[in-house]
Amino acid sequence: MKTQSKPSIPLKLEVKYDETEDLLDLATDEEFSTFILENAIIALKQAIRKNKSECVLFELVNYDFKVLIKKPKYKSLLNAAIKHYEKLEDYTKCSELVNLKSRL
Repeated sequence: MKTQSKPSIPLKLEVKYDETEDLLDLATDEEFSTFILENAIIALKQAIRKNKSECVLFELVNYDFKVLIKKPKYKSLLNAAIKHYEKLEDYTKCSELVNLKSRL
């Protein structure tokens, strides 16, 4: 049985593309968006639990670039995530995010 290791926090990504269109397609891909959002929420949960003033959501390692969010914007990210999961009709995840937002 193959075990999955815990994802690194923040998520470390390496993005490679041949054409600009490939990158635009990736940015609009629902599965990729959900993957990024799930990992950003993991990082955000940790930042909230540790009362951090900012949260690194993910890193683009091949560009030495970090995407971070300041604490005043945590609710905005959670609101966007709630809308995303409402669209997917994942109301369990929505409830989890509403509860997380109430901890701010």
